[in-house]
Amino acid sequence: MKQQDAYKILAAFLVITMLGSVFAYMFIGNKDNTNSETVTPNTNLEKYNPDFWTVSQPFNSISDALSMTPPGAIVTYFVDLENMPPQMTQWVRQEITVIQEVDSLYKSNTSKMYYASIKEGDNNSFLLLSTMTIPKNDFEYIVIPNTNNILQRQDTGAINIMGTPVIYAPTEKVASDVLEIIYGLNKSVTAYDQYDNLLSKVEPAPYQILNANVSFAKQFYIGLNLVNGSYEGTTAYLDANSTVLKKINQSKANSTEKGFEQFSINHSGNYTIVKVVSPEFLNVIRELNEETN
Repeated sequence: MKQQDAYKILAAFLVITMLGSVFAYMFIGNKDNTNSETVTPNTNLEKYNPDFWTVSQPFNSISDALSMTPPGAIVTYFVDLENMPPQMTQWVRQEITVIQEVDSLYKSNTSKMYYASIKEGDNNSFLLLSTMTIPKNDFEYIVIPNTNNILQRQDTGAINIMGTPVIYAPTEKVASDVLEIIYGLNKSVTAYDQYDNLLSKVEPAPYQILNANVSFAKQFYIGLNLVNGSYEGTTAYLDANSTVLKKINQSKANSTEKGFEQFSINHSGNYTIVKVVSPEFLNVIRELNEETN
């Protein structure tokens, strides 16, 4: 298999299987404007208006981002381009087109990105948190009445609150819920509470995915990192089914022939944690693809 083809296979697996069609909704936007008050859009834009950049809650892992996310996250995705090795950065930017979409939202290069698909009852929503290399609010917007910094975009209809991170959500309610979590005086229930047991068993990484909507486990995690010059891939499962457990054990039996320096399987109650280490990035992503297909 050619390296480029292998990258595309895993990219398709991660983006399509993990994120589903909700990204289309995210970038098409929510055009329903529930605010009936007529407001003139700001068309004389400043590319950077410091008065809008009010959020200050840095995030360095999927755990940090989940701690800002309202409950109900079923798929979450974290990318830290600032702390990736060049080969991983190139792969992310070339094969995961969501990064390019986020770049286009702000007309700047994305440095960190987190996405969550949120489902509560019959309601579907999402949350996008991101940072950019050059801060910009270079888009048409209106300022939501009776707020100082909540912007409704005129291109997508979605809501932006600028800062670190920039908050992007389909409705003012979702964005305001995030602000309440960050700045509220009382401790809030967050999406992190759903996954804290699983995340306590893995290390932070610049590439992380969580999914509670797969057929082979109740919860599933992927992490990719570069550690001591070798690429490290971690998968973790809550209540993995027998098929995936069989695949994992078969892969471990052949791990030396595949070029892995390490292939470990650990069980902790209902959790299964798999770690593979190889000097070749392609080996690691191929193994992640084979493990769950």
